[in-house]
Amino acid sequence: MRCAHPHTNEKLGFDAVLKVLSGYLYSEEARQLLTDLKPTSKVEALLPELKRVAEFVEMTQLDDPFPLRSYVGIGGVLDKLTVKGNWLTREELWRVLGWMKNIAEARSYFKSREEAYPHLHKWVMQGSFSPKLMTHLESILDERGNIRDNASPALAGIRKASTTAAGKLRNTLYRILRKANQNNWSLEKEITIRNDRLVIPVKADFKGRVPGFVQDISQSGGTVYVEPTEVLPLNNEVKELKIREHNEIIRILQQASALLSEEVESLSRFKAVMARLEWIQAKARLAQDLDAVLPKVQQENQEMHLLEAYYPPLLLKAKEEQIEVIPLQVHLTRNRRILIISGPNAGGKSVALKTIGLLQLMLQSGMLVPVSEESSMAIFSSLFLDIGDEQSVDNDLSTYTSRLFQYRKMGDQMNSQSLFLVDEFGSGTDPKQGGAIAEAFLERFVRQGATGVITTHYGNLKDFAEITKGVANAAMQFDQRGLKPTYALIEGMPGRSYAFEMAKRVGVHHSIIRQAESKVGQDELNTEKLIKELERKNLKLSRKVNENAKQEAKLERLVDEYEKKSEALKRDKKEIIRKAKAEAKGLIEGANKRIENTIREIKETNAEKKATQEARRKLAASAPEVPEAQEEISEGLEQTSGKKRNRKAGASRPKKPSIEILADQKPVEGDWVKLKQSSTTGILTDIQGKKGVVESGGLRINVKLDQLVKIKSPKPEKEASAIRVIGGISPVQARSQLDLMGKRVEEALVEVDRLVDEARLSGLTHLRILHGKGNGTLRQAIRHHLQKHHAPASLEDAPVELGGAGWTIVELGE
Repeated sequence: MRCAHPHTNEKLGFDAVLKVLSGYLYSEEARQLLTDLKPTSKVEALLPELKRVAEFVEMTQLDDPFPLRSYVGIGGVLDKLTVKGNWLTREELWRVLGWMKNIAEARSYFKSREEAYPHLHKWVMQGSFSPKLMTHLESILDERGNIRDNASPALAGIRKASTTAAGKLRNTLYRILRKANQNNWSLEKEITIRNDRLVIPVKADFKGRVPGFVQDISQSGGTVYVEPTEVLPLNNEVKELKIREHNEIIRILQQASALLSEEVESLSRFKAVMARLEWIQAKARLAQDLDAVLPKVQQENQEMHLLEAYYPPLLLKAKEEQIEVIPLQVHLTRNRRILIISGPNAGGKSVALKTIGLLQLMLQSGMLVPVSEESSMAIFSSLFLDIGDEQSVDNDLSTYTSRLFQYRKMGDQMNSQSLFLVDEFGSGTDPKQGGAIAEAFLERFVRQGATGVITTHYGNLKDFAEITKGVANAAMQFDQRGLKPTYALIEGMPGRSYAFEMAKRVGVHHSIIRQAESKVGQDELNTEKLIKELERKNLKLSRKVNENAKQEAKLERLVDEYEKKSEALKRDKKEIIRKAKAEAKGLIEGANKRIENTIREIKETNAEKKATQEARRKLAASAPEVPEAQEEISEGLEQTSGKKRNRKAGASRPKKPSIEILADQKPVEGDWVKLKQSSTTGILTDIQGKKGVVESGGLRINVKLDQLVKIKSPKPEKEASAIRVIGGISPVQARSQLDLMGKRVEEALVEVDRLVDEARLSGLTHLRILHGKGNGTLRQAIRHHLQKHHAPASLEDAPVELGGAGWTIVELGE
């Protein structure tokens, strides 16, 4: 994006933003990116950068800490490797190793996060370098960056020999020094170094008593530092070993530098990657300071919808001083490309203008902006502005002349892809003539199709906005009672200057105010009153609109949450039903198998009474939860053994009435019916499409019509017996869970009673009741009712992964 004004950054406050940003940069390469920063209109480069910053903000807030900690610039070191024959020092190699470790950690971090942060992943994972480089550097440098003893076999041998020779040298010197102390030739207890050789301090008067070479004399002349003749060969040996060690270290450094030189191109590419990553991290930290987000970016049109937009320098100051800042709401569309803002002085017009310009500049510089996420912004190819005093003594330009120069530049260079911002349009000269010239320029801006915002006090520009397509008025809201600005922008109406009200407030004599009002004229006063009334009504309306907008947003959030929870419940319900069916199928198959085994066992034992009783006992113990199956088993056993059984207390077991199936007749409401897959019978009380409701044993069962057959009505005297004996519900048909979401307490308790009754008839003991979390009223009522009327063995929440406190798990007692 081309910034036509040479002082755009200063005028809009972008310099203040860049100063904050620079505080988050450490390496030379990243700081150079800040120096070279220019806003761009190339969407293909801008959008990925914005998304990378947004992803970094999300990552910082929600994920593990990112391991970018090495901010030392590496550019100069890599440049040194491009010159043949150059080699890196130990400190430089240590910097390279730390930098390479940082690259490896960053790549490892994003390797498993491609789906979460695709744009950052793509940026960091580009390019590669040989892992042998880092391995080799780690083999020669220890944790503090020193050359390891085993960096090479030769170095290991040299250092071992050096340690031995140095030890022998010190032992000899200490022996000589102790002798000198005993003879009072020296008062010192420690040997020292002079001219890079180990020596002993001797009193000057006794220097001849210790044969050797004088390497130094103290400043007072009272002490001489003697290298005894006895240790001369040892000192020479230590010196020689140090030279050999130095030469070997240089060879090791040269070898490592040569390996790095072979991949200097790939390393240079990573230099750009890591510098950009530090740059992105800095912009992410700035975004967090400003609570900034990535708005929707309009690529096909020049529309701008700024919602809850803040002026960044003011927002940073407000956070520091804990003061409130009023956000800005601005809408520029195809049909309303130019906004004329008017209102009293110090009402916030200039701040509104700068907010629009600075946010646009930040966005097109790859930064997130402090607006609502619902905001949308366009990409402009050029930015023109005229803000503040441009008077110049050097160029002999007055304020008005400099403004005319900017207007002319706009008129000559702007197009439909341009954004322009003008403060106090036309001011600085005679109001009538200045207003007329401003209106003429404005007509040209409209024809050019540019997008822009203008602040003014001129009435002719307000009138122009009312009658010109593509131009609209806007006013800075003003507290009419307190005569204080609210800094809120109201679109669709011009603003007032509040000159007379302000004059009254500061104590201007009423006679002067009346005289001024008479000079203005009644028509203008009437217009002011009309605008005042419109402002009052507009303020009332805007409050209602804002409240409605908040409620609508809240409703949308609630609907979204409900839909997500509903989908989750549906998934859970399907999974629970699937598991329940599989469990029921397993129970039935197991029961059938046990029945067959028991009958076969009885037949094989010729139905002896003792064997039959034992088989019945085992079967009952293995399947207590299937009473209906046990009933059928008992009948099968009786028929197999040919023996009659008596119930407890000697009561005879009721005989089941025979069921006459009327297969050729289609059941209708009121008919007696039987479930095809069960011995359950009852009356068909209601038909709803392909389903019906069967009333059996005081229970209502929903079942598909194609699963029913019509039967002959049982005799009245045996109806109760039939219901009692064969009207039970099998575990497969009985419900094991109940959904009470959205029901009133009274309705829910009736459903709970029905569920428990069905469960007891069918032998089920494990029930699940869905009531939701909410405020807990329904949950508490259900549990209290169960404890009072059904005495369950236990009541508890479902596991967290299966719904948590939104479900009640019921274990029925005996």
